[in-house]
Amino acid sequence: MKEEILVRILESELENFKNVEYGDIRYVNYSNAEYRAELGGADINGIYGQNGSGKTAMIEALDILQRIMGGKSISYEEYAGMFPESRLMKLSTVFFIACGEKKYKARYVLSLKKDAEERRIQIYSEEIVYWQRGVSWKKERNALFCNPFYDTQLILADTPAQVVSEDKGAAGKIRFFRSVQNLAVFCAQKNVSLFFNEIFYKPLKAEGQNEEEMAFSDVVKALSVFARMRFQVVKVNQLGANYSNAFIPVNVHAESENEILQGCIPLFMNGRGEFPEEIFTKLEHVVKAINVALKAIIPNLSIELIKTKEEKDKEGATVVQAEVYSNRDGNRFLTKYESEGIKRMVSLLNYLISLYNNPSICLAVDELDAGVFEYLLGELVGVLAEEAKGQLIFTSHNLRIMEKLDKKNIICSTINPKNRYISLKGIEKTNNRRDFYIRAVVLGGQKERLYDDTELQDIGYAFQKAGNPESNGVEIDFSPEFLELLNNG
Repeated sequence: MKEEILVRILESELENFKNVEYGDIRYVNYSNAEYRAELGGADINGIYGQNGSGKTAMIEALDILQRIMGGKSISYEEYAGMFPESRLMKLSTVFFIACGEKKYKARYVLSLKKDAEERRIQIYSEEIVYWQRGVSWKKERNALFCNPFYDTQLILADTPAQVVSEDKGAAGKIRFFRSVQNLAVFCAQKNVSLFFNEIFYKPLKAEGQNEEEMAFSDVVKALSVFARMRFQVVKVNQLGANYSNAFIPVNVHAESENEILQGCIPLFMNGRGEFPEEIFTKLEHVVKAINVALKAIIPNLSIELIKTKEEKDKEGATVVQAEVYSNRDGNRFLTKYESEGIKRMVSLLNYLISLYNNPSICLAVDELDAGVFEYLLGELVGVLAEEAKGQLIFTSHNLRIMEKLDKKNIICSTINPKNRYISLKGIEKTNNRRDFYIRAVVLGGQKERLYDDTELQDIGYAFQKAGNPESNGVEIDFSPEFLELLNNG
């Protein structure tokens, strides 16, 4: 019988990334796992705050975490501008892990560095700290690796690469720590993790493991499976695909006895799209599941995926051409003409369905509320907060959702870059969370200020000054040549 693996994110600690000098978030089940080694109810976590206060930074950091634990490198082009020039970016994440009857708590600490000359994001160091549960959490074990081979001169000098542990007795019993030299060079060349890559997995799968090796391999393999198959991060750049009417990025998680489908499939909206036959077959099942939930949320609406042609490509593989339609009360039209909110719901629904039913699923979404009617969104999140088995981490500007959440589900970003995330204090059961938050924004009373209103009184003056070219020293060319250029784009 296949052993069930459950992983849950308990805490995220972030340093020196975008506009966050330091921030720490403890999610809903932190205390349950810390003190009772179990998970409680629904794990829904909403991050709220003013623009530019670190909400998206945390989602981007979770995306980096998912990629590295999934054995991937970090794109320099995509992320370089978010890293400080001379300091390390640090991300520390605490997990609860259940492998059958065995339970672990683990902290994975990443230190990343931007190398502008080589145009890459380096994994400067990585550490796994873990505890196994007995009557209580047993003593701490740790494995720290700093890769010396980002400096090519050290390769020529035959610098030793080693995994260091404070507990020498435990580290000495883990045999695959003793031969990481060649693997360290490979990881430096590929900018990937030492602990989370397939080459490292082979000795972890060896039979005859001792107790220390078994515990470490349980932790590493559980986190790797989680990142590759059950952890999805939806960043705000997916909205661009929706707005362009090119395709809907459908975030997919589907499990059967033989396989797991995880990732994002483009559902083309502008005329016909081509899919490999295998992907098209899976997408048909995904669309059916989406329609079941979609009809409950938006009556009389369904999505139709219609095969129009089937042919062989140059390699002999079958390719399916298909069109995507919306159907409202029997009236069919191309889905690209739907509202942005409908496209957003279609994009997220399959993964939300999996999150509702599967405790192993974690979904992190930036701007969950983008384009969605606030009452509908509040009802949807309310259902998830009461009944979902998995974990949802989201950012939002829509305060209606607060009315459907308990205070423990609400995280507030602050205007202090040295302490970016706090929980609201002083909320009573009878308080409306939305009203309480607005009062905290206006009147304060929390550990940190939630909103910077020092310039609000100057908005009118600033608008007036900006609209008067003489007062701001800006000369605008209204010549016929300029206007013709402007009109022609």
